[in-house]
Amino acid sequence: MDIATTPPTERRKIALAAVKELGPQRTEKAITKVRCPKGHTLAAVYPTTAGKVIVSRSGPGGRGSRDREATPHNGTSLNSEFVDTLEATQFEDDAVPSGCACGPRTLSRKKIQDAVDTHEHVVTLT
Repeated sequence: MDIATTPPTERRKIALAAVKELGPQRTEKAITKVRCPKGHTLAAVYPTTAGKVIVSRSGPGGRGSRDREATPHNGTSLNSEFVDTLEATQFEDDAVPSGCACGPRTLSRKKIQDAVDTHEHVVTLT
């Protein structure tokens, strides 16, 4: 896929399809994980057929094992995921939306790319 000529919406569709190909055990295949200071996973980068793809949670998520997952009436999860290729065009915003039980956050695509390039497996935000 040529990142420079692919529109962002199409790029995200391709990235989502590539992440779905990884299957339900995709967490084991993560190259790099991003965590908040309390240890909640905010995002992960996966190697896929579409290149390196970042997946971040944009909902608050549960705080513990006894918390019930919030689901609307149609059965889908309220904790949606932001899925996109890690590489982006020069005109793309560097910010990646994310969040956990601690609250909403914004991650830097460039900093995550640097962590992947230096083979960091876990990045903890300060």
